[in-house]
Amino acid sequence: MAAEGIPIQVSMTTEVQQGGEQKDIHVSGKGELVEKERGTYVTFTEQLQDIGEVKTVIKIQRPSELTIIRSGAVSMRQAYVEGEEKSGSYGTPYGTFETLAKTKHVHVDRPNESLLNVTLDYDLELQGQFAGSYQVAIDVKES
Repeated sequence: MAAEGIPIQVSMTTEVQQGGEQKDIHVSGKGELVEKERGTYVTFTEQLQDIGEVKTVIKIQRPSELTIIRSGAVSMRQAYVEGEEKSGSYGTPYGTFETLAKTKHVHVDRPNESLLNVTLDYDLELQGQFAGSYQVAIDVKES
């Protein structure tokens, strides 16, 4: 039996620190939130400028553990567990790269004004090279 999804609006802001510079990336999209026995699933579709459509799935296993899976114009699979290092992959039309997330902090909250708030803080390596420090804030509201 399939779980019923709740229609949602997702807003995701990423602050990237690389080589003394900071870049902010903001994406948003419509999707659905589904509660299953093995976790909470947030799925949404975003349009990336000059790249195309990307479907994102955020699987929340525990308040300190989640996995982000992206498919479409870019592909990515990365687990984040507070205090741990997890390998993953990042695929582009130019090839697939190994990633390693050194997660400092993961927090999942369910405040009254939103269905879900997620904050994530990690360092990322790409092909064994430091790629930057990332702080991510995800806000999920009913649409």
